[in-house]
Amino acid sequence: MKFYRNYGWILLLLFVLCDGGMPYLLGGMWSQFSQAHQVVSDLGSVTSPVKNYFEHGSILTGSLLLVSLPAIKLYFAAPIFQAMRREIFWLLLSIAAFAIGDCIFTGVFSIDHTTSGLTLATMIHGLGSGAGILGMLAAPLLLARIFKPINATFAKICGLIFLGALLSAGANGLSQLFAFSYKGIIQRVSLVFLYLPLVALALKMQQRWPKSRN
Repeated sequence: MKFYRNYGWILLLLFVLCDGGMPYLLGGMWSQFSQAHQVVSDLGSVTSPVKNYFEHGSILTGSLLLVSLPAIKLYFAAPIFQAMRREIFWLLLSIAAFAIGDCIFTGVFSIDHTTSGLTLATMIHGLGSGAGILGMLAAPLLLARIFKPINATFAKICGLIFLGALLSAGANGLSQLFAFSYKGIIQRVSLVFLYLPLVALALKMQQRWPKSRN
Protein backbone atom coordinates (compact mmCIF):
# COMPACT_ATOMS: atom_id res chain seq x y z
CA MET A 1 0.00 0.00 0.00
CA LYS A 2 2.88 2.38 0.73
CA PHE A 3 4.10 1.91 -2.84
CA TYR A 4 0.70 2.87 -4.23
CA ARG A 5 0.44 5.88 -1.91
CA ASN A 6 3.85 7.17 -3.00
CA TYR A 7 3.95 6.11 -6.64
CA GLY A 8 0.44 5.20 -7.79
CA TRP A 9 -0.01 8.57 -9.49
CA ILE A 10 3.27 8.00 -11.38
CA LEU A 11 1.88 4.76 -12.83
CA LEU A 12 -0.97 6.73 -14.42
CA LEU A 13 1.39 9.30 -15.92
CA LEU A 14 3.72 6.55 -17.09
CA PHE A 15 0.82 4.88 -18.89
CA VAL A 16 -0.09 8.13 -20.66
CA LEU A 17 3.53 8.71 -21.65
CA CYS A 18 4.07 5.17 -22.93
CA ASP A 19 0.71 4.59 -24.62
CA GLY A 20 0.54 8.08 -26.07
CA GLY A 21 4.16 8.10 -27.24
CA MET A 22 4.25 4.60 -28.73
CA PRO A 23 2.60 5.55 -32.08
CA TYR A 24 5.23 8.24 -32.67
CA LEU A 25 8.11 5.96 -31.72
CA LEU A 26 6.92 3.08 -33.90
CA GLY A 27 5.79 5.42 -36.66
CA GLY A 28 9.35 6.68 -36.88
CA MET A 29 10.51 3.11 -37.45
CA TRP A 30 8.14 2.68 -40.42
CA SER A 31 9.14 5.08 -43.17
CA GLN A 32 5.84 4.73 -45.05
CA PHE A 33 3.64 5.43 -42.04
CA SER A 34 1.92 8.82 -41.92
CA GLN A 35 0.87 10.23 -38.55
CA ALA A 36 -1.45 12.67 -40.31
CA HIS A 37 -3.19 10.24 -42.67
CA GLN A 38 -3.20 6.91 -40.79
CA VAL A 39 -4.79 5.76 -37.55
CA VAL A 40 -2.79 4.23 -34.72
CA SER A 41 -4.21 0.72 -35.20
CA ASP A 42 -2.53 0.56 -38.65
CA LEU A 43 0.72 0.05 -36.78
CA GLY A 44 -0.64 -3.31 -35.64
CA SER A 45 -2.09 -4.45 -38.97
CA VAL A 46 -0.88 -7.74 -40.44
CA THR A 47 1.15 -5.88 -43.10
CA SER A 48 2.89 -3.54 -40.65
CA PRO A 49 6.66 -4.03 -40.20
CA VAL A 50 6.33 -2.94 -36.56
CA LYS A 51 3.34 -5.20 -35.85
CA ASN A 52 5.06 -7.24 -33.11
CA TYR A 53 6.38 -4.17 -31.33
CA PHE A 54 2.93 -2.57 -31.42
CA GLU A 55 1.20 -5.69 -30.11
CA HIS A 56 3.62 -6.19 -27.23
CA GLY A 57 3.62 -2.48 -26.42
CA SER A 58 -0.19 -2.30 -26.33
CA ILE A 59 -0.41 -5.29 -24.02
CA LEU A 60 2.23 -3.83 -21.72
CA THR A 61 0.63 -0.38 -21.53
CA GLY A 62 -2.81 -1.89 -20.94
CA SER A 63 -1.38 -4.04 -18.16
CA LEU A 64 0.31 -0.96 -16.67
CA LEU A 65 -3.04 0.84 -16.51
CA LEU A 66 -4.66 -2.18 -14.86
CA VAL A 67 -1.86 -2.27 -12.28
CA SER A 68 -2.62 1.36 -11.40
CA LEU A 69 -6.27 0.62 -10.54
CA PRO A 70 -5.57 -0.37 -6.90
CA ALA A 71 -3.90 3.03 -6.39
CA ILE A 72 -7.02 4.80 -7.69
CA LYS A 73 -9.24 2.65 -5.48
CA LEU A 74 -7.05 3.38 -2.47
CA TYR A 75 -7.16 7.12 -3.15
CA PHE A 76 -10.95 7.13 -3.26
CA ALA A 77 -11.19 5.03 -0.09
CA ALA A 78 -10.88 8.25 1.94
CA PRO A 79 -14.00 8.99 4.05
CA ILE A 80 -14.69 12.18 2.08
CA PHE A 81 -15.56 10.06 -0.97
CA GLN A 82 -17.80 7.52 0.76
CA ALA A 83 -21.01 9.05 -0.59
CA MET A 84 -19.75 8.50 -4.14
CA ARG A 85 -19.12 4.76 -4.02
CA ARG A 86 -21.30 4.00 -7.05
CA GLU A 87 -19.57 6.62 -9.21
CA ILE A 88 -16.16 5.39 -8.05
CA PHE A 89 -17.08 1.81 -8.99
CA TRP A 90 -18.09 2.91 -12.50
CA LEU A 91 -14.96 5.02 -12.82
CA LEU A 92 -12.75 2.02 -12.04
CA LEU A 93 -14.77 -0.09 -14.46
CA SER A 94 -14.48 2.51 -17.23
CA ILE A 95 -10.70 2.74 -16.86
CA ALA A 96 -10.43 -1.06 -16.81
CA ALA A 97 -12.50 -1.19 -20.01
CA PHE A 98 -10.05 1.16 -21.69
CA ALA A 99 -7.04 -0.84 -20.49
CA ILE A 100 -8.48 -4.15 -21.69
CA GLY A 101 -10.53 -3.12 -24.72
CA ASP A 102 -8.47 -0.37 -26.30
CA CYS A 103 -4.99 -1.52 -25.25
CA ILE A 104 -4.75 -5.26 -24.52
CA PHE A 105 -7.33 -6.35 -27.12
CA THR A 106 -5.63 -4.07 -29.66
CA GLY A 107 -2.40 -5.94 -29.05
CA VAL A 108 -3.94 -9.40 -29.15
CA PHE A 109 -6.30 -9.00 -32.12
CA SER A 110 -4.80 -7.47 -35.28
CA ILE A 111 -6.59 -5.67 -38.10
CA ASP A 112 -6.29 -7.42 -41.47
CA HIS A 113 -6.45 -5.08 -44.47
CA THR A 114 -5.46 -7.82 -46.90
CA THR A 115 -8.83 -9.57 -46.94
CA SER A 116 -12.22 -8.35 -48.05
CA GLY A 117 -14.89 -8.19 -45.36
CA LEU A 118 -14.44 -8.49 -41.63
CA THR A 119 -12.32 -11.13 -39.93
CA LEU A 120 -13.03 -12.32 -36.39
CA ALA A 121 -9.88 -10.65 -35.11
CA THR A 122 -10.82 -7.35 -36.77
CA MET A 123 -14.32 -7.50 -35.27
CA ILE A 124 -13.00 -8.21 -31.75
CA HIS A 125 -10.43 -5.47 -32.18
CA GLY A 126 -13.11 -2.97 -33.20
CA LEU A 127 -15.58 -3.94 -30.49
CA GLY A 128 -12.92 -3.94 -27.78
CA SER A 129 -11.56 -0.58 -28.88
CA GLY A 130 -15.07 0.88 -29.02
CA ALA A 131 -15.88 -0.35 -25.51
CA GLY A 132 -12.61 1.05 -24.21
CA ILE A 133 -13.17 4.45 -25.78
CA LEU A 134 -16.71 4.60 -24.36
CA GLY A 135 -15.24 3.82 -20.96
CA MET A 136 -12.77 6.69 -21.13
CA LEU A 137 -15.45 9.01 -22.48
CA ALA A 138 -17.38 8.35 -19.28
CA ALA A 139 -14.34 8.85 -17.02
CA PRO A 140 -14.25 12.69 -16.96
CA LEU A 141 -18.02 12.84 -16.43
CA LEU A 142 -17.72 10.46 -13.50
CA LEU A 143 -14.81 12.44 -12.06
CA ALA A 144 -16.90 15.59 -12.33
CA ARG A 145 -19.72 13.95 -10.36
CA ILE A 146 -17.33 12.61 -7.72
CA PHE A 147 -15.55 15.92 -7.12
CA LYS A 148 -18.51 18.28 -7.49
CA PRO A 149 -19.33 18.34 -3.73
CA ILE A 150 -15.63 18.54 -2.83
CA ASN A 151 -13.84 20.64 -5.42
CA ALA A 152 -16.15 22.52 -7.78
CA THR A 153 -13.27 23.95 -9.86
CA PHE A 154 -11.79 20.54 -10.56
CA ALA A 155 -15.26 19.19 -11.34
CA LYS A 156 -15.76 21.96 -13.93
CA ILE A 157 -12.40 21.15 -15.51
CA CYS A 158 -13.44 17.49 -15.80
CA GLY A 159 -16.73 18.59 -17.34
CA LEU A 160 -14.87 20.58 -20.00
CA ILE A 161 -12.62 17.60 -20.68
CA PHE A 162 -15.73 15.44 -21.13
CA LEU A 163 -17.16 17.91 -23.63
CA GLY A 164 -13.90 18.02 -25.58
CA ALA A 165 -13.60 14.23 -25.50
CA LEU A 166 -17.17 13.78 -26.73
CA LEU A 167 -16.80 16.23 -29.62
CA SER A 168 -13.38 14.95 -30.71
CA ALA A 169 -14.49 11.31 -30.46
CA GLY A 170 -17.47 12.08 -32.68
CA ALA A 171 -15.21 13.82 -35.20
CA ASN A 172 -12.80 10.88 -35.04
CA GLY A 173 -15.57 8.37 -35.75
CA LEU A 174 -16.87 10.36 -38.71
CA SER A 175 -13.39 10.89 -40.15
CA GLN A 176 -12.73 7.15 -40.15
CA LEU A 177 -16.20 6.28 -41.41
CA PHE A 178 -15.85 8.60 -44.40
CA ALA A 179 -12.10 7.96 -44.84
CA PHE A 180 -11.15 11.61 -44.32
CA SER A 181 -7.62 12.23 -45.57
CA TYR A 182 -6.39 13.72 -42.27
CA LYS A 183 -8.08 11.19 -40.03
CA GLY A 184 -4.78 10.56 -38.26
CA ILE A 185 -4.64 14.11 -36.92
CA ILE A 186 -8.25 13.98 -35.73
CA GLN A 187 -7.62 10.68 -33.96
CA ARG A 188 -4.55 12.07 -32.19
CA VAL A 189 -6.61 15.03 -30.91
CA SER A 190 -9.27 12.61 -29.68
CA LEU A 191 -6.64 10.55 -27.86
CA VAL A 192 -5.36 13.64 -26.05
CA PHE A 193 -8.81 14.22 -24.57
CA LEU A 194 -9.05 10.53 -23.59
CA TYR A 195 -5.74 10.75 -21.72
CA LEU A 196 -6.51 14.05 -19.97
CA PRO A 197 -8.78 12.54 -17.24
CA LEU A 198 -5.96 10.20 -16.22
CA VAL A 199 -3.49 13.09 -16.10
CA ALA A 200 -5.88 15.20 -14.05
CA LEU A 201 -6.56 12.34 -11.63
CA ALA A 202 -2.83 11.60 -11.29
CA LEU A 203 -2.15 15.21 -10.32
CA LYS A 204 -4.91 15.12 -7.69
CA MET A 205 -3.51 11.89 -6.28
CA GLN A 206 -0.02 13.38 -6.09
CA GLN A 207 -1.28 16.41 -4.16
CA ARG A 208 -2.94 14.19 -1.57
CA TRP A 209 -0.06 11.75 -1.24
CA PRO A 210 3.30 13.58 -1.41
CA LYS A 211 6.29 11.26 -1.56
CA SER A 212 7.42 10.06 1.84
CA ARG A 213 10.67 11.55 3.17
CA ASN A 214 11.40 8.44 5.25
